[in-house]
Amino acid sequence: MFGKFRNLEDDSIDWPGLLSLLEDDDRRAMVQRIYPDESRESFLAAVRRLDLSLASDILASGRQVHSASQLVNWPVVAIAGMLNSGKTSLVATYLSEAGRARTLRGPSNVEGTHRFVLWLPQQWQSDSELFSLLMGRIGDAIGKPPEMLAEDPAVAHQQYNNRGGDVSTLAIPLVATDPGLDEAGIGLLDCPDIVSDEAFGLGSPDIRRDLLGRAATICSAFLVVSSAESSRDATLGDLLRIAADLMPGVPRMLAVNKVRPRQTPDQVFETFTPLAKTHGIETVYAAYDFDVPASRPYIPTPSGTTSAAISDDDEMFPVFFSVSENPDHNPPASIPDDRLLAALPQRLDRAKLFEKFRVALQSTLRSMIWDRGISLVDQDADRSRKATQRAQDCLLQAALEFFAHRQLGGEVVELRLHQSKRIIHQLSESFAVTAPWYARWGVRMNAKLRRFVDGAGEMVRRFTPTAMAEKTASEIKDKFRRGEYGSLMTPERLNAAIDRHGGSAALPHWFDDEVDPSMSRLTEASEAAILRFERDDFTQLDPRRLDEAVRQMWSDVPVRKKLVAGLTPLATLLAAFGGVLMIPVDFGTTVIAAASIPELFAAFGMAAMAALWAGGANTRDVGQQAAKQQLVDFHAILCDTFGVDRMSKVTPIEVGRVKETLPTSHVIRREPIGPTLPLHQIRDAFRKELQKQLPRGG
Repeated sequence: MFGKFRNLEDDSIDWPGLLSLLEDDDRRAMVQRIYPDESRESFLAAVRRLDLSLASDILASGRQVHSASQLVNWPVVAIAGMLNSGKTSLVATYLSEAGRARTLRGPSNVEGTHRFVLWLPQQWQSDSELFSLLMGRIGDAIGKPPEMLAEDPAVAHQQYNNRGGDVSTLAIPLVATDPGLDEAGIGLLDCPDIVSDEAFGLGSPDIRRDLLGRAATICSAFLVVSSAESSRDATLGDLLRIAADLMPGVPRMLAVNKVRPRQTPDQVFETFTPLAKTHGIETVYAAYDFDVPASRPYIPTPSGTTSAAISDDDEMFPVFFSVSENPDHNPPASIPDDRLLAALPQRLDRAKLFEKFRVALQSTLRSMIWDRGISLVDQDADRSRKATQRAQDCLLQAALEFFAHRQLGGEVVELRLHQSKRIIHQLSESFAVTAPWYARWGVRMNAKLRRFVDGAGEMVRRFTPTAMAEKTASEIKDKFRRGEYGSLMTPERLNAAIDRHGGSAALPHWFDDEVDPSMSRLTEASEAAILRFERDDFTQLDPRRLDEAVRQMWSDVPVRKKLVAGLTPLATLLAAFGGVLMIPVDFGTTVIAAASIPELFAAFGMAAMAALWAGGANTRDVGQQAAKQQLVDFHAILCDTFGVDRMSKVTPIEVGRVKETLPTSHVIRREPIGPTLPLHQIRDAFRKELQKQLPRGG
């Protein structure tokens, strides 16, 4: 029988290989999850997450491409013939016993074929959706949706003969499938008599010619079956001319059936060669009449068979072989199997229709994956990136409300320091160590200086004996409380800052499902962030630069200011520093006091010292470097707490009309205390691999 057709073209899609890529969630995965955990996600898993129906459509489309590549890779041969030439018998040769019973064969008109019947491998029907699409393409090609040939032989014969039908029925092709064609790897178009008279009311030759022309897109070759006596029959010439006119791009062949032994194969070649040359016939086949015993030497035995003619119990079928001009190359001499009509499919291209069908299916799959699937996941990844950026910016702006000292117009003039015990200790020690003799008067420091930060209240009582100093400490707390200088961060104030900067939109994972009108969850998160920052803030001032800056500032204080200040400026400073340390004692542990060093001096009532510190480049930079570090650390803690990925590249901020590059955070990452905002991206390696297997422009 027919062997399977040639291998698929190089541009065919390898669906099993492509499916392996689309399902890979490891080395070749599509999505790289960045936050809240680092992991990978396959293409199909990502598409299912976003659009379950699209994932199902992609899988169905891939299966169709795979099936179509295997099935429609086989050619379809149109078989037409002269009256009683054995055309349908040739078709039946390749069908199963059940399929043969459905064909209509016989010499009378009531046993004639009057409709186009397309026989396809039964395997084509295994995918119902694919087969339905294929039937639609066939209907589009011929002009009418096809009708299935009945399984009941009696009903099938009526359809074959168009009994009870009218002329319009001729335009509706019949489609049948048969397992015998699975092995043959070929489809057969059983054509009615193209040059039939319309006297029987079965359609004019013009109608049939038109239908044959439309059917040409289905067929890879056209085979005309004729009897040995028809070489000079005008009807055969008309049929070959019609085929040449209607199917110019389709290979055409002539099969001469029921040849008698008195005519040798080379004589058959000589007889039909003029006709073949006239009408562009590529090959002439011949089959000898197996009912005549003398024909046996001229009936080749195909490989794998033992009889002189293909048989099936009670029936025998002709064996066609290409005839040669050289008698020595024809039976009874042995001939190779590739001379048999059975080998024809191996030399044929698939039909134009089926090639277009395959290409269309591949185009659909390519579009589903690239234009819909990749775009869908790409858009989702872009949304996650933009959502993360909005959340990061919201939290940064909220942090700046406490760490930025702004003018009335909103311009940031300087950054504020978190006045932690570590910072206050450094400032106090530096001012005490570098203070001139007159500033130390009345202050018992020296050996007890190191105990300064152990207790703010005790420090004020022990090291600032004057009533003026104690009053200064109390006043500084009141000024911070009223917001005159610096800032105080509490959970409630942090909540409000987040809300002012679009928290409900920027943190949808916290607000979209929020059912707590008191916002207790958000308050708990803000409280946790403040406590963690208070615990994890290890930022300190550069000791060497700090001492240099403080020593320079002491020396720059004018003499008259020194005299006006009296002999206790250091005591006043220490009292003020102590007042800052006592703020958490009064407000609770979940509070952060932030102020720049010039703000501290201004709050202390030391305007001259504030101006000196702010005006010197060295003194200003000492505090600003530490303040920048604290800002990014607090922002990182906010991101961790609220389930947002940290900034990979911190956005520069403008301070004093100068773009300041912020450092990277020093605090370690910790788990969020609530919901998270996912962040992911498509891996470039996946795009490159997909482009190799499924070129976007292919």
